[in-house]
Amino acid sequence: MGAAFGEVFTMSLKLRVLLTLAVLALLPAYSALASGEVTALSFTINPTGGPQGTPITVSGQGAQVGLPVQVMLVVDGETGAGALALVQTMPDANGNFTATLTVPAEAAAGRYAVRAEQRNAQGGLVQYYWISFSVGPILSPVTGGLRGSSLTLAGVLAAILVGLITFQGVRLALRRP
Repeated sequence: MGAAFGEVFTMSLKLRVLLTLAVLALLPAYSALASGEVTALSFTINPTGGPQGTPITVSGQGAQVGLPVQVMLVVDGETGAGALALVQTMPDANGNFTATLTVPAEAAAGRYAVRAEQRNAQGGLVQYYWISFSVGPILSPVTGGLRGSSLTLAGVLAAILVGLITFQGVRLALRRP
């Protein structure tokens, strides 16, 4: 029984070493993601509110090159429902884009959203971002986008995991007779 336990222990140690090496091999790729090389769609608007007929300048970044960006004034920023105005623009080679929307004359006073989105060739939503826009009295802006975990938090968790796996592997290797 002792020899069988030793074989299982040895295989377990080998597996742990292989897992540690695999995690370390993937760490440079993760570092590229955590360093901010991957961007997400975002933009600013000017102004953040105004009466009917107000032109809204949208300046954005993080768009996927080759996919058009639809910029809309909508009732619901999260879903894109209730579009009142829509323009389409192509991002430049760096993923930057600009567009101008005009608040339509029929827009009632209230809170709306300026939403930019990109869809793939099949019409599936790739990414979106929105900022609140007030017709009439200016209210504080609200922004939103695709939900996701922070790359910084994920990077810290990945570093802790690598550290724990390495510590466990070294500890077990040193305990071995």
